[in-house]
Amino acid sequence: MSNTFQVSLDNCHKEPIHIPGSIQPHGYLLVVDPETLKICYFSENILLLLNTQKDRLVGSHITNFFEANTSNIIEENKAQKDFHAINPLKIELKGKSPETSIKGVISRNDEYLLIELEFDIKKEHSSIDPMNYLMKQSLHLIADKKELNSSFDTAVEEVRNLTGFDRVMLYQFDHEYNGQVVAEAKKDELNSFLHQHFPESDIPKQARALYLRNPIRLLADVDAEVSPIYPQDKPVDLSTCITRSVSPIHCQYLRNMGVKASMSISIIIAGKLWGLIACHHYSSHVVPFEARQVAQYMGLMLSYIISLKTQSIEAIQEAKATAISAEIAEHMSEEVFFIDGLRKQVPALLSMLSADGVAWRLEKDIESFGDVPANDDIYHLFEWLKSNHLEDELLYHNYHLSNENAEFSKFANIASGVLAMPVSTNENLFIMWFRKEVIETKNWGGKPEKIIEFLDDGSHRLMPRSSFRLWQENVRNKCSPWKANEISCAIKFRNHLVNHVIEKSERLKKLNNLLETKVNERTIALKAEILTRQQAELDLEIALRKSEESNQELERFAFVASHDLQEPLRKIQMFGDRLQNSKEQIGERNASYISRMMDSAERMQKLIKGVLSFSRINRKGEEFRHFSASDVFHDILDDLELIIADKDAVFHIEDIGEIYGDKRQIQRLFQNLILNALKFSHPHQAPIIGIKSVERTDEHLVIAVIDNGIGFNSEFKDRIFNLFERVHSKQAYEGTGLGLAICKKIVERHHGTITAEANINEGSQFYVTLPLREIKLSQF
Repeated sequence: MSNTFQVSLDNCHKEPIHIPGSIQPHGYLLVVDPETLKICYFSENILLLLNTQKDRLVGSHITNFFEANTSNIIEENKAQKDFHAINPLKIELKGKSPETSIKGVISRNDEYLLIELEFDIKKEHSSIDPMNYLMKQSLHLIADKKELNSSFDTAVEEVRNLTGFDRVMLYQFDHEYNGQVVAEAKKDELNSFLHQHFPESDIPKQARALYLRNPIRLLADVDAEVSPIYPQDKPVDLSTCITRSVSPIHCQYLRNMGVKASMSISIIIAGKLWGLIACHHYSSHVVPFEARQVAQYMGLMLSYIISLKTQSIEAIQEAKATAISAEIAEHMSEEVFFIDGLRKQVPALLSMLSADGVAWRLEKDIESFGDVPANDDIYHLFEWLKSNHLEDELLYHNYHLSNENAEFSKFANIASGVLAMPVSTNENLFIMWFRKEVIETKNWGGKPEKIIEFLDDGSHRLMPRSSFRLWQENVRNKCSPWKANEISCAIKFRNHLVNHVIEKSERLKKLNNLLETKVNERTIALKAEILTRQQAELDLEIALRKSEESNQELERFAFVASHDLQEPLRKIQMFGDRLQNSKEQIGERNASYISRMMDSAERMQKLIKGVLSFSRINRKGEEFRHFSASDVFHDILDDLELIIADKDAVFHIEDIGEIYGDKRQIQRLFQNLILNALKFSHPHQAPIIGIKSVERTDEHLVIAVIDNGIGFNSEFKDRIFNLFERVHSKQAYEGTGLGLAICKKIVERHHGTITAEANINEGSQFYVTLPLREIKLSQF
């Protein structure tokens, strides 16, 4: 299987550099199954070292080639994820002299253990003991510097002393992963790359990802012939291998610089690649494992120092910005209208985020200060942000605004960057900070461009740039990027603004409420004055009204009595007269007359009884007392046993506890409600009647009587309690129209209330509210 990847302008960032299919020839590689420790893949150059053949090596156990000491250590640690504790491992090969010094480095990918072998080479350029040098000098020198730049200079110098490279540089990435050389140690005769910039494409995305996985990478000789991995049935991930071969494009890149060997050490801050210690040599150069390991420790120490000092600087900056924010918030709080305080603190507001201008819309109109676009442009910018970026975000920031939308290039000179925060997107309230364009002259280490080389057969290939001569570029339409601590401070300040906007809204409500309260208080005072003088008239008016209501009730009673009570009597007289004047014997027709006469007489009797009962409700009955509701409902169900059985009615009665009042009248009240529920049930559906307590306090009790009957039109919910009021025809449902009026009269005698809710064919709900203690008339 071939792993050749054809690199083009479109896919160079996808070059699979983690599976090169080969390693550098100064090392050897065994790819081993971590469970069985059998060899699955190997670099072809290892055949000579192990004095074996390809077919014999594939599938062999490592004990066939390693002495017991080596095999046992690997066996004991094969399940580990990190082999830091045993690396480098002294390798003892079978058939090799014990004096042969070979070092092994073990690592792991997702499938295999990778065992890299290297001869232990002692370099002639230095007699330094790497670990002793690290502990006694390098770490002390790097850490002892007060300024980061001094630590940078010391670090590259110490790495060069340790490794013997001709040039060592500290290479820092910016937010777009363009690089800049911020420190350099080199031979005197070499040209300098210090402070020069290099484009992101020089170290593409997949290379940066590998630097995160494997913090050190050595290229001993760009022109050395690589050793292929065997077999070539599938790619093997060599991300963790130090000896993996390097991209042909990168090798050509180094050749173009005149570099023969290189080494890179990752500087990682908070899980992100901050930069590299980049080492260059102008002849082939193998760095022993111990020296590489110590150089890696130096990189770790430098990463730690950068992290600490950066955090310290950022903490100080954030503390200053937070202090300014708190001071602005305090001044806003001191003003009746917080915006007045905000206007007075514009200089502090700009200083807080190192901005050149600020604008906001916290009321009706946009207000702006400092260097800002026109108000129409600001409003258009906010509408664009709201549509594209602010839907679910607390803020938006950009240091190259015209790159997002070319329309904004017209004001890039005064507003290349913006930090915008919505205060209320529904009401289009916001605040924005602006930064001016900072025209930057960048010194590039060669023009950052990709070159296509055309071959004799008409095809082409991508080539790295060949010129590293100083090339300058003026960068336009950009401002300095917004820092994390500035963004954090802005979010905190937004909370102050939101709180003040809410407080302003609440303050207006309070002022309105206060005004309303004062008006109410004055009104009450006036009413009290009037009440004192008009109390007698009011008492008289109440008495007259009650008398009038009683007269109206008597008039209604007289009218109904003269109509509904006399109608049955007229029918009796009429049908009796017919019987008297009939000369025929009483036949079927006369029997019908007599039957109808008797029905009318019976209805008349019921009406008379009902009227008498209604008129006597307000008469003194039993003494009010507490009694069990369960006893009342038990007696009612006994009295109605035959009707309940005939209707196949089902009852759900909860334990309501004690009721206070006239027990006999309370029983009458609920018996009428239950009879109504039985009477007005569906013809072909068994009644289901529920009685439960829906509210109980120390003062009162609310009982609900709920049925599944035919219900009634909700517009009659008040009229049904009137005397002789019916919402269903006499022919369909018998009754006098007095039952619910009696219920209302009983409840009113108990100083309670009764209400009803219903819909046609959806059942009815009656709610009875009764006091649970004696009510004195003076309370009403």
